[in-house]
Amino acid sequence: MTKLFAIFSLLITLPIQLSVVRYNYSYYGEVLHSAPGMNFAAYFNEKTLGTTLSSPEDMVVFEDLIYIIDSKTNSIYIVNPDFNLVSVHNTFTLTPEYIQKLTNEGITEFTDVTLNAPFGLDVKDSGIYVADTSNFRIVKLNHDFEVIDVFSNIEDVTFDELNFEPLKITVDVSERMYVVAKNVYEGILELDTDGSFNRFTGVNPIRLNPFQIFSRSLMTEAQLAQLQLFLPTEYTNISIDEKSFIYATSKPSTNNAENQIQLINPKGIDVIKRNGYHPPMGDIQYMEGMNNYVITGPSTLVDIATSNDGIYTVLDQKRSRLFTYDSEGNLLYINGDEGAQSDKFAEGVSLAYLGDDLLLLDRKTRTVIVYQLTDFGLAVNEAISLHNQGRFEEASAVWEEVLLLNTNYEIAYNGIGKFYLREKNYAKAMEYFNAGHDLYYYSKAYKGYRNEVLKANFGYIVGGVVLIVGGLIALKIRSTYKKGGSILYED
Repeated sequence: MTKLFAIFSLLITLPIQLSVVRYNYSYYGEVLHSAPGMNFAAYFNEKTLGTTLSSPEDMVVFEDLIYIIDSKTNSIYIVNPDFNLVSVHNTFTLTPEYIQKLTNEGITEFTDVTLNAPFGLDVKDSGIYVADTSNFRIVKLNHDFEVIDVFSNIEDVTFDELNFEPLKITVDVSERMYVVAKNVYEGILELDTDGSFNRFTGVNPIRLNPFQIFSRSLMTEAQLAQLQLFLPTEYTNISIDEKSFIYATSKPSTNNAENQIQLINPKGIDVIKRNGYHPPMGDIQYMEGMNNYVITGPSTLVDIATSNDGIYTVLDQKRSRLFTYDSEGNLLYINGDEGAQSDKFAEGVSLAYLGDDLLLLDRKTRTVIVYQLTDFGLAVNEAISLHNQGRFEEASAVWEEVLLLNTNYEIAYNGIGKFYLREKNYAKAMEYFNAGHDLYYYSKAYKGYRNEVLKANFGYIVGGVVLIVGGLIALKIRSTYKKGGSILYED
């Protein structure tokens, strides 16, 4: 009887479990069952590494080595691609060049550098950059873990009454540093190679609805001062690509639920594409308000990692989800599940790609989870790559394979439709764009189809027009003749 009950319970709960990690959103915003793009493959933690992790905060991959920083042990951990510990660093000596720089500034006593609650790091050819948060500075190390420079005095009015507490950092090819700092709402700090302040970039503006704008216009200065302060959204994380475009995530708010992911160009303008069915923002279906039984509110995105062909993944810490998008903003697949098991995570804080594998750092369980692409995920990524290379026929064939794995996958229909559109098979293209709910490309295919029909039947159309016009003229003449004849008869 107990065994029968267990089987019955499994049958009841299994669809619920699958629906958590195997879903996507349709054009209409409905939740659809979907094949998973990635699956759990492996994990490593302090036990497997043979070390101590207390509160790991950030992780980057550089030349196939995994760098992890811990805000309680104040250490940097290096892990190789086989997930074995290479080294741990928590004390950093000064290079002779840095000692000379300090000497020139009148400093004569030198000590090794230690970190204090660091929350972020980035690793480039030029060095290792650490957001040494509670020491109010950025520490730059060489790849021998020696101190090259320290940046702490940020000359901007923002920090006249506010401590500079860097949380996350990324560095471009010119060695300019981009920093997310605590309690800074003006945007992302851009620092020059010497640590001098350049500007705030990617300013995340506030959004007031028409009623708020109108009501504020009628208030006095005293009334405005009593209102709740509307602040631009605070950034949560950043990374940079080879073109020095910054991928950034920010906290949701009532004024900014659909603008949590940005791609900031060197001019400081958000140029991320939102051409998918829905804006890239994590979950689009969620409950508002307070509820003791379900998680409410929009996704809380805390990190972003980029892969090949403009594909990127964002981490939702609130619901332990991973959302992967293409460069157009199409939601490709969703992964992740909350829990303490080795294939789940409870408090994800960082993402990084190791080749095609995705690494996720869980602060609560002090574990790195490794996800690998499934056959479905491989096919989706391959089709996107082939399309970007201009190999449209091959991409179409792969999209057909994707549909065999997941018939609900509307993006695949659009991929095939684009191939037929380029081949000027407009009728076929319309069929696929209709199935994929791509109104823009459907209209282009329809226009081509209409012109094709008009061209093929031009002679018939002209002949028909001539016959119709001629018939109308004949009827007019006949009507006029009859009318004239009747008048003569009456006279």
